[in-house]
Amino acid sequence: MATLTNPITPQNIVDRFKDYALATANAGIGYGTNAKPFTEMATACFAGTTSGTTATATGASIGTAGGPITAATIVSALRTETALYTNIRNMQALLNVTGGGGNTGTRPTAGIVFNCTKVSHLRTGFRQTLAATNNGGVASGNTISVTNLQTFFANLRTAYNTARSTTTTIQVNVCHASCHSSCHGSRGRR
Repeated sequence: MATLTNPITPQNIVDRFKDYALATANAGIGYGTNAKPFTEMATACFAGTTSGTTATATGASIGTAGGPITAATIVSALRTETALYTNIRNMQALLNVTGGGGNTGTRPTAGIVFNCTKVSHLRTGFRQTLAATNNGGVASGNTISVTNLQTFFANLRTAYNTARSTTTTIQVNVCHASCHSSCHGSRGRR
C-alpha cells in the first residue's frame, strides 16, 4: 500500500490511487482467459486473466516531478483511468443446448444447462460509462490535501463498484450437449 508523502509527487498520487480503484477491480475475478465458465465460451469474450489488469496511468499522466500538479489534471486522468477498468464486471454466463436429439453425458436435456454469474475480465467492448464522481475537494482554487485525494479515490472506487455490479449476459448456444462425441459417435451408426 502506497502512502501519500510530503512533498507529494505525481507518481505518488498514481501509486496511492492504485490502492483504491485498481485493487478493487482486480479483486475476486472469477472468469477470464484462464478460467472460462465452460469450454464452449469463446476466449475472445475476455480481455485478460483472473489476475486482472494493470494501470495505464503514470506520474506523467498527472504532471512532472517538481512541477505544478493541477486538480483538473488529477481528476481527468484518474476518472479516465478508472473508466478503463469497467470491463471487469459481472457476467452471467449461460450455456443453452438447443437440440434435443443425441444429447449424452452430463448435459442430456435441451435448454439452459449452465447459468452462473461471476465477476469477469471481459473484452474492452464491455466497458461502461463511469458515473459522475464527486471530486472530494480536489478542485481548482483549493489546496489539495491527503484527505481530499483519498476522498476522491474512494469516490472513484464507489463509481467503479457501481459499474462492476452491472451484469451483462453472454449466452452460448450449442446444438447438443457434447457435439464432438455425439456427432462422431453417430457416424458409426450410419
